Amino acid sequence: MKRIVTFASNVHASALLCCSAAVLLTACGADTSGSKTDTATLSHGVQSANASEATVAAAGQTAALTEESAGTGAFEHASATATAPQTTRLLATISSATTGTNATAQVTDLYRTLLNREPDSGGLQFWVQQVNAGLSIDGVKNEFLNSAEYKNLQATAPAPVADPSAYHLYVATTGSDSNSGTKAAPFKTITKAASVAKASTTVHVAAGTYNGNVSTKTSGSASGKIRFVSDTKWGAKIVGTGSEAMWTNNGNYVEINGFDITGPGRLGILNYASNTLVANNHIHNLTLSGGCTGDGGAGVVNATYGSTNGDMIGNVVHDIGKPGGCNGVQGLYSSNTGGTIANNVVYRVSSFGIHLWHAASGTTIANNTVFANGSAGMGGGIVIGVGDSPGGVLLNNVKVLNNIVYNNPRGGIQQYCYSGATCIGTGNVVSNNLVYGSSTNVGMLKGSATGTISADPKFVSYNPTATGDYRLQSGSPAVNKGIASGAPAVDILGVARPKGGAFDIGAYESF
Repeated sequence: MKRIVTFASNVHASALLCCSAAVLLTACGADTSGSKTDTATLSHGVQSANASEATVAAAGQTAALTEESAGTGAFEHASATATAPQTTRLLATISSATTGTNATAQVTDLYRTLLNREPDSGGLQFWVQQVNAGLSIDGVKNEFLNSAEYKNLQATAPAPVADPSAYHLYVATTGSDSNSGTKAAPFKTITKAASVAKASTTVHVAAGTYNGNVSTKTSGSASGKIRFVSDTKWGAKIVGTGSEAMWTNNGNYVEINGFDITGPGRLGILNYASNTLVANNHIHNLTLSGGCTGDGGAGVVNATYGSTNGDMIGNVVHDIGKPGGCNGVQGLYSSNTGGTIANNVVYRVSSFGIHLWHAASGTTIANNTVFANGSAGMGGGIVIGVGDSPGGVLLNNVKVLNNIVYNNPRGGIQQYCYSGATCIGTGNVVSNNLVYGSSTNVGMLKGSATGTISADPKFVSYNPTATGDYRLQSGSPAVNKGIASGAPAVDILGVARPKGGAFDIGAYESF
C-alpha cells in the first residue's frame, strides 16, 4: 500500500463553486414560559447535510437489546427489524439556561438538532436576547417546533431506516475505557470502541465534547461495515490536538457519520483505507498550527492512491486554513480510484474546494455546493488532475455533474496536469454545471464541457464572509437544469430528487 504524504500545490486551475442552502425560520406561536415573543423572520445560516437514503446514521435501536461478550468489550445486538430514528430529527436534551454563554450554546444546539443547520448571526442574537429577557430555553424550543421551517423539514424527512449492524457499542463523555461498551456502561473514547469493534458493528457516540485525536484501525467487511455514528448529528464534537490529523482511519469498510470535527491541525479526517464513507459531518476551523508546509492539508482526504472507493457525502466543510493562505490545503481531496463526492457544501478553504489528484480515475463529483475558496493568486472551486506519485497515470472516467461553482476568485472547474504532462483521458464528463464569478470559469485539456450555465445562480441570499441562504430562488437558472446521470437520490437535506420536472443543480433540491 502506498501512502500520499504531500498535497498538490501551485496548481493553476479553475474552480467549481457549489453553494450551501439554508431555510427560513419564522418564529411564531405561544411562549410556554408565560411571556410572549414577537413574531420574527430570521435570516439564514448554512445548513448541515442529511444522510442519503443509503447512508442514514443510526441513532439507536427500538428493539430490546441483549449483551454478548466479545473481546474486551460487550456488544449489544438487536433483531433485524429494529429501526433507527433519523438523527436529524432528534431533539436536544435542553436544561434550563441562564444568560450569556450558556444561552448561546443551547440556542445553537437547538438550531443544529431541530433545524439541521448552524444559526445565522441575526437569529442567534434575537433568541439569546429573548432568553436574557426571561424566555426559557424550553420556550425557545417550542417556538422552533412551531416554526414553518421545522414543519417543512418534518414534511420532507425520509422514513426511518433499519440499522444494518448486528452489533452495537456505545461511547459517552461520562463513560470509561475500562467499561464493557454497552449502553449502560459506555466507553469514554471512540479509539477504545474502535479497538473492540468487529464487522457489522455500529459505534454509537453520545453528544458531548471529546478532546483529543481519534484513531480507527479495525476493518469491517463487504457484508458488514463498522459504523461510527454521532447519535445527534454534530452533537458529538471532536476537538483534536496537535498539527496533524484530528481523526485517522486505517480500517477498510468503515463509515464516519454525523460528527463535528475541529482543531489546530492540518487535517480533519485522514483516510488511508478502501470502501469508506465519510458522511454528514461538520468539519471546520482547522487552523494549521504547524504552518503552511509541503505536507498540505484538507478537511477530508483519501490519502492512499492504492486504495479504492472513498465516498464523501453530505458534509459541510469550511474554514480550512485561511483562503489564499496555503496552496496545498484543500476542502475535500481524493487520491484514489472510484468513489462519489456528492451533496457537500465547501467554502472558505485555503486553496481548492474539491481536489482530485494522484490517481483518482472513476470518481463522480455531483451536486456539490462550493464557494469562496482560494484567492486571486491560488486555488479555486474544483480541480481534476494528476501529478506527483505514482506517476504515469491517465485520469479517466471522472464525472463532474450538476454542481454550482460560484465566486471562487481564481477559477471554477479545471482539468490540470502537473508540469505540463499529458494526463487527461478522453472518457471524462463535465456536464450541466453552473459556474460563475471566477476569472476563468471552465478550463478543459481534453474534450469540452457541455451544458454549462454561466450566470448568477440567484441564491436566496449570498454572504460569503459569514452566513447566507444558498437555496435557489424560483427564477434561478439552476432550477430543473441538472441531469439524472450521477445525481444522488436525495439532496443535502434528504429531500428526494427530482422535486420538480427535472433535477436542480447544486446541493439543494429547491423546486
